[in-house]
Amino acid sequence: MRSTCCLTALAAALLLAGCNKDTPSTDAQEERDPLVSSGQSHMEKQEWDLAEKAFKQAIENNPKMARPHLDLAMIYQQNKVNHIHALYHYDRYLELRPGSEKTAFIQEQRRKVAEDLVRLLISSSPTVKQTTDELQRLRQENALLKQQLAARAATPAPAATPAPAKATTVTETVPKSTAVKPSSSSGTHQIYHVVAGDTLTKIATKYYGSPEKWDVIYEANKGSLRSPSDLKVGQTLVIPNLQAQ
Repeated sequence: MRSTCCLTALAAALLLAGCNKDTPSTDAQEERDPLVSSGQSHMEKQEWDLAEKAFKQAIENNPKMARPHLDLAMIYQQNKVNHIHALYHYDRYLELRPGSEKTAFIQEQRRKVAEDLVRLLISSSPTVKQTTDELQRLRQENALLKQQLAARAATPAPAATPAPAKATTVTETVPKSTAVKPSSSSGTHQIYHVVAGDTLTKIATKYYGSPEKWDVIYEANKGSLRSPSDLKVGQTLVIPNLQAQ
């Protein structure tokens, strides 16, 4: 995977008029450019500054090249968060690739970036920020309470020990097979505490086996995250169980 974000979830082939089915897509051709290839290699190593530099140089050398804009947009959306830059590079890619099969995906990501920017601007007001922080705290507490209630509901009550008919020294005990271990998660969610070095893509890989599902975790925790990169050590995240949905 050349990008740590969600591009591999999309069809990579861009069909061009007059080309046969074996002709590589325009994106695939541009990925062979040494600078683009170098930038994507740096992304795999999470070397965001070096990746950013390589993609910018590729665009400077060839302003008609579209693929570096898409990679830069992804970097600015999640890793080096800059909402304005992310929107610009998403728009530039669509301008240069109006017929791209990635259009629907890009438009969806652009919408999320725009919403994050609006929330950021609103939260910059001290009064609004105080209210928003309190709302986020309450939402997080509510999510944890729901998790605890769901876990309790999923745990059967232990069988009661029948009382002896007569006073006797013999006591009856519940068989070990009836003992129930309490569950730390419900059938629909799990709780995760952020540690140093975590990103949503890392957490998605841990729970779902794929970094492409980072936005599932982000959507489930929007009440406590201002942006995909707004992670703090010790922060509690709700991890949806996709198999239960």
